[in-house]
Amino acid sequence: MSIPRFRPVTPLDVLREYFGDLPTAPELDVLSYRQIEEIGALLTESARASIGDAVPAGTYYPGGWLAGNWNHREFGPELTASLLYYPRLLLHDPLAAFFFNDFDSLPATRELRMEGNRPGSQSGSMQSGPQLFARHGGYSRGLNNEDHSREWFKQIVLNVTRLAPLIDKQILILRDQWPVVISRKESLESSVRHDVRATQMLEAASAGGSMDPPTARWDNIRGLNVMPVGMHIRAADKPFVHQDEFLYLAKSLAIADDAQATYAPPTDADFSLLRAKLALAVTKQSRVERHPSEVLTEVSRLLIPDLELDLNTTVKVRKDEDSFDDWRRSLSALARDAKDDDPATLAARVEDALIPRIHDINKATSKSSTLRQHMIVDGSSIAVSATLGAVFAGPPGAAAGAAIGAAPGVIGWLMKAYQPSTLSGRDTVLARIVRGTRGS
Repeated sequence: MSIPRFRPVTPLDVLREYFGDLPTAPELDVLSYRQIEEIGALLTESARASIGDAVPAGTYYPGGWLAGNWNHREFGPELTASLLYYPRLLLHDPLAAFFFNDFDSLPATRELRMEGNRPGSQSGSMQSGPQLFARHGGYSRGLNNEDHSREWFKQIVLNVTRLAPLIDKQILILRDQWPVVISRKESLESSVRHDVRATQMLEAASAGGSMDPPTARWDNIRGLNVMPVGMHIRAADKPFVHQDEFLYLAKSLAIADDAQATYAPPTDADFSLLRAKLALAVTKQSRVERHPSEVLTEVSRLLIPDLELDLNTTVKVRKDEDSFDDWRRSLSALARDAKDDDPATLAARVEDALIPRIHDINKATSKSSTLRQHMIVDGSSIAVSATLGAVFAGPPGAAAGAAIGAAPGVIGWLMKAYQPSTLSGRDTVLARIVRGTRGS
């Protein structure tokens, strides 16, 4: 499928059309019940129109754990780490999801029957699956819930609009997962039925439950396959103990496939389950990517003091696709080398790999003694915090940002000439991140 050159409609476009611009908190506070539903209908209709459209090349789907919760500020560090590595992220549209209520149409999982461990003791059953897990944080219908619905909707809108630069530039691509899940319901349920009969899938899911973090069961649940005390699952239902993990994997693959994106499991547990699934499907496995979360966390701590990358800086590092690809390859190599590292060794490896390059970047931007006062501080004054592993520039760097930004005419051209444009691609990206976190 060919990719259209025009930018596809986003939830932000719907909001801009309705309000005249991105709405403010006071504007959202006075929405009536009818207006909230009116906006919801527009958001839902727009989201459905994008189903099946391919996303740009280099788009990765991180699974529902991040994709379903990315807009919450608590996930800021995780989102930042991912944006250091992936050219684009496919994420769930939280605004369309807020108005979804057709939970009975979602794939069903088997109810697990339980019996007491002693003869004559009570029996029971345990439910799980999306028809249960997905019923949270949605739009509440009914006049008694109007204030709650307005407040919840407002928070989602404000969380999403603060990331508008990344959404407008298609660095973050938002899709409603529910139409995909419903349209592929039979295929998803069939996948689970095959997986519960496959020894390697059961073994991978069982092993994943013991990992830290454990295998995802839904967008907001990892592990927690807990049995009531004194109960056991009937023998006929035991193969279905891991059905939630299998359905979550199938859902992740379906969402990525619908958009022609690449699913990149975020944890070892999720990755091992994907590898087991691939072993069932093909004799020769194609290359699959593991999200290098530990490495990216260390890189984030080293480069970004508050663990949240400035939005404008994030957009800038995407301007040169070749440079970003080079940067990403360097991080991939770092992750391969560090796969067996303990935390202390990994932290030291990341510092050894990046600090010399940061020195080179600072020297490259300080070549001219005439311009040095306008540039970021020389690399000799970089200090590494043993606690956070963050790199901080000295006081001159704080003033440098204002000087560079305000430089007029010839001075501005000279300043531009001495930016590290002659550095390798990966260091061009690194330089933009370093300057961005220094306020330049």
